[in-house]
Amino acid sequence: MEKIDDEMLLEELKKRLEENRIAVGNLRTMTQNLEAVNEKLRQSESLKSDFLSNIRNEINNPLASIMGLTKQVVDKKADADRAREIAGMVYHEAFDLDFQLRNIFAAAELEAGETTPSVALVDVAALVRNQIAAFGHKASEKRVSLEYVCPDGDGITFKTDPEWLQKVVANLLANAIEFCHEGRKVTLRVWQEKGRLNIAIADEGPGIAEADRKKVFDRFVQLDTGVRKRHKGHGLGLSIAKALVEMMNGSISLAGNEGNGCVFTMSLAEMETGQPVDVTSGDGNEFIFGDGTKF
Repeated sequence: MEKIDDEMLLEELKKRLEENRIAVGNLRTMTQNLEAVNEKLRQSESLKSDFLSNIRNEINNPLASIMGLTKQVVDKKADADRAREIAGMVYHEAFDLDFQLRNIFAAAELEAGETTPSVALVDVAALVRNQIAAFGHKASEKRVSLEYVCPDGDGITFKTDPEWLQKVVANLLANAIEFCHEGRKVTLRVWQEKGRLNIAIADEGPGIAEADRKKVFDRFVQLDTGVRKRHKGHGLGLSIAKALVEMMNGSISLAGNEGNGCVFTMSLAEMETGQPVDVTSGDGNEFIFGDGTKF
Protein backbone atom coordinates (compact mmCIF):
# COMPACT_ATOMS: atom_id res chain seq x y z
CA MET A 1 0.00 0.00 0.00
CA GLU A 2 1.40 3.36 -1.03
CA LYS A 3 2.42 5.50 1.86
CA ILE A 4 0.78 8.97 2.01
CA ASP A 5 3.10 11.59 3.38
CA ASP A 6 1.98 14.69 5.30
CA GLU A 7 2.26 17.04 2.32
CA MET A 8 0.01 14.90 0.13
CA LEU A 9 -2.49 14.62 2.98
CA LEU A 10 -2.57 18.39 3.43
CA GLU A 11 -3.09 18.91 -0.31
CA GLU A 12 -5.99 16.46 -0.32
CA LEU A 13 -7.57 18.17 2.71
CA LYS A 14 -7.20 21.59 1.05
CA LYS A 15 -8.80 20.24 -2.11
CA ARG A 16 -11.76 18.79 -0.23
CA LEU A 17 -12.20 21.91 1.89
CA GLU A 18 -12.27 24.04 -1.30
CA GLU A 19 -14.83 21.70 -2.87
CA ASN A 20 -16.91 21.94 0.31
CA ARG A 21 -16.61 25.75 0.29
CA ILE A 22 -17.81 25.90 -3.33
CA ALA A 23 -20.69 23.50 -2.57
CA VAL A 24 -21.77 25.58 0.42
CA GLY A 25 -21.59 28.75 -1.69
CA ASN A 26 -23.69 27.16 -4.43
CA LEU A 27 -26.20 25.95 -1.86
CA ARG A 28 -26.40 29.44 -0.33
CA THR A 29 -26.96 30.98 -3.77
CA MET A 30 -29.65 28.40 -4.59
CA THR A 31 -31.35 29.05 -1.26
CA GLN A 32 -31.36 32.79 -1.89
CA ASN A 33 -32.81 32.25 -5.38
CA LEU A 34 -35.53 29.99 -3.98
CA GLU A 35 -36.35 32.57 -1.31
CA ALA A 36 -36.58 35.27 -3.99
CA VAL A 37 -38.87 33.10 -6.13
CA ASN A 38 -41.00 32.30 -3.09
CA GLU A 39 -41.29 36.01 -2.27
CA LYS A 40 -42.33 36.79 -5.84
CA LEU A 41 -44.94 34.04 -5.68
CA ARG A 42 -46.20 35.42 -2.38
CA GLN A 43 -46.42 38.93 -3.83
CA SER A 44 -48.12 37.58 -6.95
CA GLU A 45 -50.75 35.76 -4.90
CA SER A 46 -51.31 38.88 -2.80
CA LEU A 47 -51.68 41.04 -5.94
CA LYS A 48 -54.08 38.57 -7.52
CA SER A 49 -56.11 38.48 -4.31
CA ASP A 50 -56.32 42.28 -4.27
CA PHE A 51 -57.20 42.24 -7.97
CA LEU A 52 -60.08 39.81 -7.45
CA SER A 53 -61.39 41.92 -4.58
CA ASN A 54 -61.16 45.13 -6.61
CA ILE A 55 -62.65 43.69 -9.79
CA ARG A 56 -65.57 42.20 -7.87
CA ASN A 57 -66.50 45.67 -6.66
CA GLU A 58 -65.94 47.30 -10.04
CA ILE A 59 -68.25 44.79 -11.72
CA ASN A 60 -70.87 44.51 -8.99
CA ASN A 61 -71.24 48.25 -8.43
CA PRO A 62 -72.08 49.19 -12.05
CA LEU A 63 -74.40 46.19 -12.35
CA ALA A 64 -76.22 47.14 -9.16
CA SER A 65 -76.58 50.74 -10.39
CA ILE A 66 -77.87 49.62 -13.81
CA MET A 67 -80.42 47.29 -12.25
CA GLY A 68 -81.59 49.91 -9.74
CA LEU A 69 -81.91 52.66 -12.35
CA THR A 70 -83.69 50.56 -14.96
CA LYS A 71 -86.12 49.26 -12.34
CA GLN A 72 -87.38 52.81 -11.88
CA VAL A 73 -88.28 52.87 -15.58
CA VAL A 74 -89.75 49.37 -15.55
CA ASP A 75 -91.88 50.24 -12.53
CA LYS A 76 -93.02 53.45 -14.29
CA LYS A 77 -91.67 55.60 -11.48
CA ALA A 78 -89.96 58.01 -13.89
CA ASP A 79 -91.46 60.64 -16.19
CA ALA A 80 -89.95 61.40 -19.61
CA ASP A 81 -87.28 63.80 -18.30
CA ARG A 82 -86.27 61.43 -15.51
CA ALA A 83 -86.21 58.51 -17.96
CA ARG A 84 -83.78 60.40 -20.23
CA GLU A 85 -81.62 61.18 -17.19
CA ILE A 86 -81.68 57.54 -16.16
CA ALA A 87 -80.75 56.46 -19.70
CA GLY A 88 -77.68 58.68 -19.53
CA MET A 89 -76.63 57.26 -16.16
CA VAL A 90 -77.20 53.69 -17.37
CA TYR A 91 -75.02 54.37 -20.41
CA HIS A 92 -72.19 55.72 -18.24
CA GLU A 93 -72.35 52.73 -15.89
CA ALA A 94 -72.48 50.31 -18.85
CA PHE A 95 -69.53 52.12 -20.47
CA ASP A 96 -67.42 51.64 -17.33
CA LEU A 97 -68.43 48.00 -17.06
CA ASP A 98 -67.67 47.35 -20.74
CA PHE A 99 -64.25 49.02 -20.40
CA GLN A 100 -63.34 46.90 -17.37
CA LEU A 101 -64.48 43.65 -19.01
CA ARG A 102 -62.62 44.40 -22.25
CA ASN A 103 -59.44 44.89 -20.24
CA ILE A 104 -59.94 41.60 -18.40
CA PHE A 105 -60.48 39.77 -21.70
CA ALA A 106 -57.46 41.50 -23.27
CA ALA A 107 -55.24 40.54 -20.30
CA ALA A 108 -56.46 36.92 -20.51
CA GLU A 109 -55.71 36.77 -24.25
CA LEU A 110 -52.24 38.23 -23.74
CA GLU A 111 -51.55 35.75 -20.93
CA ALA A 112 -52.66 32.84 -23.13
CA GLY A 113 -50.73 34.10 -26.17
CA GLU A 114 -53.93 34.22 -28.20
CA THR A 115 -53.54 37.82 -29.42
CA THR A 116 -52.83 38.06 -33.15
CA PRO A 117 -52.41 41.25 -35.22
CA SER A 118 -54.84 42.55 -37.83
CA VAL A 119 -53.01 45.29 -39.73
CA ALA A 120 -54.80 48.16 -41.48
CA LEU A 121 -54.15 51.74 -42.53
CA VAL A 122 -55.37 53.60 -39.47
CA ASP A 123 -56.79 57.12 -39.61
CA VAL A 124 -54.99 58.15 -36.44
CA ALA A 125 -56.78 61.47 -35.93
CA ALA A 126 -60.20 59.80 -36.25
CA LEU A 127 -59.21 57.08 -33.80
CA VAL A 128 -57.90 59.55 -31.20
CA ARG A 129 -60.87 61.91 -31.59
CA ASN A 130 -63.28 58.98 -31.18
CA GLN A 131 -61.60 58.02 -27.91
CA ILE A 132 -61.75 61.62 -26.67
CA ALA A 133 -65.48 61.65 -27.44
CA ALA A 134 -66.00 58.24 -25.79
CA PHE A 135 -64.36 59.36 -22.55
CA GLY A 136 -65.87 62.84 -22.63
CA HIS A 137 -68.40 62.05 -19.90
CA LYS A 138 -65.62 60.75 -17.62
CA ALA A 139 -63.73 64.01 -18.10
CA SER A 140 -66.87 66.07 -17.47
CA GLU A 141 -67.49 64.28 -14.17
CA LYS A 142 -64.12 65.57 -12.93
CA ARG A 143 -64.31 68.91 -14.77
CA VAL A 144 -61.19 67.86 -16.68
CA SER A 145 -60.72 69.41 -20.13
CA LEU A 146 -59.38 67.28 -22.98
CA GLU A 147 -57.08 68.93 -25.52
CA TYR A 148 -56.03 67.33 -28.81
CA VAL A 149 -52.85 68.60 -30.49
CA CYS A 150 -51.62 67.36 -33.89
CA PRO A 151 -48.92 69.58 -35.47
CA ASP A 152 -48.97 67.43 -38.63
CA GLY A 153 -52.69 68.01 -39.21
CA ASP A 154 -55.45 65.40 -39.36
CA GLY A 155 -54.15 63.52 -42.39
CA ILE A 156 -52.02 60.91 -40.62
CA THR A 157 -52.58 57.32 -41.72
CA PHE A 158 -50.41 54.64 -40.22
CA LYS A 159 -50.03 50.92 -40.85
CA THR A 160 -50.69 49.13 -37.57
CA ASP A 161 -53.32 47.14 -35.70
CA PRO A 162 -56.27 49.51 -35.14
CA GLU A 163 -57.85 47.54 -32.30
CA TRP A 164 -54.58 47.34 -30.39
CA LEU A 165 -53.91 51.04 -30.92
CA GLN A 166 -57.44 51.87 -29.76
CA LYS A 167 -56.96 49.81 -26.58
CA VAL A 168 -53.67 51.55 -25.80
CA VAL A 169 -55.07 55.05 -26.33
CA ALA A 170 -58.21 54.20 -24.33
CA ASN A 171 -56.23 52.89 -21.35
CA LEU A 172 -53.75 55.77 -21.30
CA LEU A 173 -56.57 58.31 -21.64
CA ALA A 174 -58.65 56.64 -18.91
CA ASN A 175 -55.61 56.59 -16.63
CA ALA A 176 -54.85 60.27 -17.31
CA ILE A 177 -58.44 61.36 -16.58
CA GLU A 178 -58.60 59.26 -13.41
CA PHE A 179 -55.44 60.77 -11.94
CA CYS A 180 -55.73 64.32 -13.25
CA HIS A 181 -56.65 66.90 -10.62
CA GLU A 182 -60.21 68.22 -10.84
CA GLY A 183 -60.57 71.28 -13.02
CA ARG A 184 -57.25 70.67 -14.80
CA LYS A 185 -56.33 69.41 -18.27
CA VAL A 186 -55.34 66.25 -20.14
CA THR A 187 -53.48 66.78 -23.42
CA LEU A 188 -53.19 64.26 -26.25
CA ARG A 189 -50.42 65.10 -28.73
CA VAL A 190 -49.94 63.15 -31.99
CA TRP A 191 -47.04 63.56 -34.40
CA GLN A 192 -44.86 61.67 -36.86
CA GLU A 193 -41.08 61.68 -36.84
CA LYS A 194 -38.67 59.64 -38.97
CA GLY A 195 -41.44 57.31 -40.08
CA ARG A 196 -42.66 56.61 -36.53
CA LEU A 197 -46.02 57.45 -34.99
CA ASN A 198 -45.79 59.15 -31.60
CA ILE A 199 -48.67 59.72 -29.19
CA ALA A 200 -48.16 61.47 -25.85
CA ILE A 201 -50.88 61.74 -23.21
CA ALA A 202 -50.15 64.20 -20.40
CA ASP A 203 -52.17 64.82 -17.25
CA GLU A 204 -51.98 67.49 -14.57
CA GLY A 205 -52.14 65.14 -11.60
CA PRO A 206 -49.93 64.16 -8.65
CA GLY A 207 -47.31 62.47 -10.81
CA ILE A 208 -45.38 59.30 -9.99
CA ALA A 209 -42.18 58.99 -7.99
CA GLU A 210 -39.20 57.92 -10.09
CA ALA A 211 -38.77 54.77 -7.98
CA ASP A 212 -42.31 53.65 -8.93
CA ARG A 213 -42.19 54.32 -12.67
CA LYS A 214 -41.28 50.82 -13.80
CA LYS A 215 -43.61 49.25 -11.26
CA VAL A 216 -46.77 50.84 -12.70
CA PHE A 217 -46.45 48.75 -15.89
CA ASP A 218 -46.58 45.47 -13.92
CA ARG A 219 -49.82 43.53 -14.01
CA PHE A 220 -52.14 43.93 -11.00
CA VAL A 221 -49.90 46.63 -9.48
CA GLN A 222 -51.57 49.76 -8.09
CA LEU A 223 -49.76 52.47 -6.18
CA ASP A 224 -53.04 53.61 -4.60
CA THR A 225 -54.26 50.66 -2.51
CA GLY A 226 -55.92 49.78 0.77
CA VAL A 227 -59.05 51.03 2.50
CA ARG A 228 -58.15 54.63 1.63
CA LYS A 229 -57.87 53.92 -2.07
CA ARG A 230 -59.08 57.03 -3.92
CA HIS A 231 -58.86 55.95 -7.55
CA LYS A 232 -60.69 53.32 -9.55
CA GLY A 233 -58.82 50.64 -11.45
CA HIS A 234 -57.50 47.13 -11.08
CA GLY A 235 -53.89 47.34 -12.24
CA LEU A 236 -54.37 45.99 -15.77
CA GLY A 237 -54.60 49.04 -18.03
CA LEU A 238 -50.94 50.11 -18.14
CA SER A 239 -49.67 46.52 -18.36
CA ILE A 240 -51.99 45.91 -21.34
CA ALA A 241 -50.85 49.17 -22.97
CA LYS A 242 -47.18 48.25 -22.60
CA ALA A 243 -47.66 44.71 -23.92
CA LEU A 244 -49.64 45.86 -26.97
CA VAL A 245 -47.25 48.71 -27.79
CA GLU A 246 -44.33 46.28 -27.79
CA MET A 247 -46.30 43.90 -30.04
CA MET A 248 -46.82 46.85 -32.42
CA ASN A 249 -43.05 47.31 -32.85
CA GLY A 250 -43.01 50.18 -30.39
CA SER A 251 -41.98 51.41 -26.97
CA ILE A 252 -43.70 53.30 -24.18
CA SER A 253 -42.13 55.65 -21.66
CA LEU A 254 -43.18 57.62 -18.61
CA ALA A 255 -41.89 61.09 -17.75
CA GLY A 256 -42.81 63.91 -15.40
CA ASN A 257 -41.91 65.08 -11.95
CA GLU A 258 -43.65 63.90 -8.80
CA GLY A 259 -46.32 66.45 -7.94
CA ASN A 260 -46.36 67.80 -11.47
CA GLY A 261 -48.29 65.30 -13.56
CA CYS A 262 -47.31 62.45 -15.89
CA VAL A 263 -46.62 62.07 -19.59
CA PHE A 264 -46.99 58.64 -21.16
CA THR A 265 -45.47 58.53 -24.65
CA MET A 266 -45.71 55.70 -27.15
CA SER A 267 -43.56 55.52 -30.27
CA LEU A 268 -44.54 53.02 -32.97
CA ALA A 269 -42.95 51.71 -36.14
CA GLU A 270 -45.27 50.60 -38.94
CA MET A 271 -46.18 46.93 -38.84
CA GLU A 272 -45.17 44.89 -41.86
CA THR A 273 -47.53 42.31 -43.37
CA GLY A 274 -45.61 41.14 -46.43
CA GLN A 275 -48.56 42.08 -48.64
CA PRO A 276 -50.43 45.26 -49.63
CA VAL A 277 -52.91 46.63 -47.09
CA ASP A 278 -56.15 47.89 -48.64
CA VAL A 279 -58.17 48.13 -45.45
CA THR A 280 -58.59 51.42 -43.59
CA SER A 281 -59.81 51.77 -40.02
CA GLY A 282 -61.21 54.93 -38.50
CA ASP A 283 -61.74 53.96 -34.87
CA GLY A 284 -60.37 50.53 -34.15
CA ASN A 285 -63.70 48.85 -34.86
CA GLU A 286 -64.86 50.13 -38.25
CA PHE A 287 -63.05 48.86 -41.34
CA ILE A 288 -63.32 50.36 -44.83
CA PHE A 289 -62.18 48.13 -47.67
CA GLY A 290 -60.68 49.19 -50.99
CA ASP A 291 -64.08 49.15 -52.72
CA GLY A 292 -65.56 51.53 -50.12
CA THR A 293 -67.50 48.83 -48.28
CA LYS A 294 -67.79 49.41 -44.53
CA PHE A 295 -67.83 46.73 -41.85
